[in-house]
Amino acid sequence: MSFDPIVQKSISEQVAQRLLTMIRSGLLKPGQQLPPERELAAMLGVGRPAVREAIRGLALLGLLRIRQGEGTFVGKLETRELLEPLEMIIDLNAGTLEALFDARLIIETGVAALAATHMAQEEIERLTRNVDDEARLLSDPAAFAAADVEFHEAIIEACDNPFLQSIAGSLYMLGKKSRTITSRIPATLERSLQDHRDILTALKARDPQQASEAMRTHLIRVRDAYRGAAQNKDESVHD
Repeated sequence: MSFDPIVQKSISEQVAQRLLTMIRSGLLKPGQQLPPERELAAMLGVGRPAVREAIRGLALLGLLRIRQGEGTFVGKLETRELLEPLEMIIDLNAGTLEALFDARLIIETGVAALAATHMAQEEIERLTRNVDDEARLLSDPAAFAAADVEFHEAIIEACDNPFLQSIAGSLYMLGKKSRTITSRIPATLERSLQDHRDILTALKARDPQQASEAMRTHLIRVRDAYRGAAQNKDESVHD
């Protein structure tokens, strides 16, 4: 039997952990400005380099915001802001985007099934208007993409489960790169519109299984469209 040695945290890691604890506890609130590096180092009893490194690390995670000439501020801590570092990872790693599609297939199909049993009539009407808007926006990819976001967000909200809402909402927002690519393909927009109509039909019928399958079909088609677009892009680069 062997044991791994205990690794002592660096000073900068301890500073980052202290700041993170203060953020979690509410001692440091969103938008609040941190003391200057020199003061913060004196307050914590450490050197300025350790404070600087800790701040940079937390800034990369979106927990802190560094404004040149102004100072360092606690981030807004909103979901979309905190997802920005992960969006960068997805931009740099196609394999990560594939894994994201797998996660969405598991989570969003279940969310659609749950929404079918919880969705109120006014939410059905909201989705109906949304799909009607999409039909008018087929020639405007950017506007269609915005309507697509509203469609999926409405279903996520309707599932009436805060844990699934948080997870599904985060996964959907991280798929921004794939939507940027697929929204440029007219045939993909037309298929997405029909998929949304099918999902809406299942939700109107209050049929969880049908809603889940309709969402699965939609996500698989979007994934395949992304794969095809990405492959064509790679081939054009190597031609």
